[in-house]
Amino acid sequence: MGFIIVLIVLALIFGVGSVLEGLAWGFLIVLGLIVAAAVLGYRKISSASSR
Repeated sequence: MGFIIVLIVLALIFGVGSVLEGLAWGFLIVLGLIVAAAVLGYRKISSASSR
């Protein structure tokens, strides 16, 4: 619940557009990290199983 309040306060201070843009960038960064981790993990597993 506290997270939503923080978002509302940030939206009031900076404007809704910039907050949504920040959330979108954060989501993209997290998504990129997850994909990178999955690719690295898959490469480790596939290289270990091919030996």
